[in-house]
Amino acid sequence: MEYYSHHPAWVEIDLEQLRKNLSIVRQYLGKTLYCLAVKSDAYGHGLCRVGKIAEEMGVDYLAVAHLQEGLVLRQAGVKLPILVLGAIHEDQIPYLIDSDLEFTISSKFKAELVYKKALKKRCRVHLEVDIGMHRTGVRPHTARELFQYMDSFDCFEIVGIYSHLPKAAYPEDPLTRKQIALFKELLNAPPFQGKKLIRHIANSKAVVHFPESHLDMVRPAMLTFGYESFLSVKPCFSLKAKVSYFKVVEPDSSISYGYSFTTSKKSRIVTVPVGYGDGYCRSLSNRGSVLIRGNRFPIVGTICMNQFMVDIQEREVHPEDEVVLIGSQGEEEISLMEFAELCGTIPYEVLCLFSGKLPRKYVEEKYVDRNFLLR
Repeated sequence: MEYYSHHPAWVEIDLEQLRKNLSIVRQYLGKTLYCLAVKSDAYGHGLCRVGKIAEEMGVDYLAVAHLQEGLVLRQAGVKLPILVLGAIHEDQIPYLIDSDLEFTISSKFKAELVYKKALKKRCRVHLEVDIGMHRTGVRPHTARELFQYMDSFDCFEIVGIYSHLPKAAYPEDPLTRKQIALFKELLNAPPFQGKKLIRHIANSKAVVHFPESHLDMVRPAMLTFGYESFLSVKPCFSLKAKVSYFKVVEPDSSISYGYSFTTSKKSRIVTVPVGYGDGYCRSLSNRGSVLIRGNRFPIVGTICMNQFMVDIQEREVHPEDEVVLIGSQGEEEISLMEFAELCGTIPYEVLCLFSGKLPRKYVEEKYVDRNFLLR
């Protein structure tokens, strides 16, 4: 849902900060191609809005997980090259070609499917190599053979070759450098010589920790969205709501399902209209906190499907007051990392939890800096 309505809870995206982040990363990369992954609704930030801003701000490529995301971007008028990273299926091939989407080939079987379905149409594809993640991709020792096989057919325009680094978040681990070396060794093989290919392997962590992985293009999504302590980028995602109800409860009063919390004294309790049905983790029951009027207050009782309760102690809070569940208010902050750790997961998953479940409010941008376009 890419609009803001009168719903009492919303995801807020700071477009000014997003533009700043895009500009900062673009300047850092120099002439290296900049591919922004916008899969899973642009990590919860809004697929079409982020795609259009990325195009406006000079990003070179967008990457999506599957056909549907690519089609939505094309229907929204985005003209950038779009790479579908996920494995393709036979019935998708005509739509991939007709929508001018670049897509991934990771086996001879998939290459043969494309050849049969292409009907002499030209397909822009990237060859995926598995250098140790064991998810998708052809093994390095068979990548040369597959490349030569595809190169022999007129229907294939092999645009790029890529892989993924599963342990780039751990710079002290020697494995990542070994995998980068393995990928570069493959690229030095005779079949790839003299071929104009976009070579890409680096995600956000690799961009930060392994400059030797930058090659021709990088894919720094979480860096772009502000979740790396690098280059002065900052988050542009917040989760907010409005207080919906206030009451005073007596000592020894139990709150919410299962009576997992009981008051020890007379307590001021407010209700926030967000719950696990909206993507807010039930595991935060009696553990998480929120910000109201610049103060941090604890969640009490079990989080419901669309509501939870907060103990505001002796403070004054009113219905309609803004509640920050992720983000900053005054001098206080509930960071995405703090939120994820309390939920026992990673920031990536938290961002995706809210995709399409709550309306978005886009804070209109004021920042425009196009100097980074002069490369």
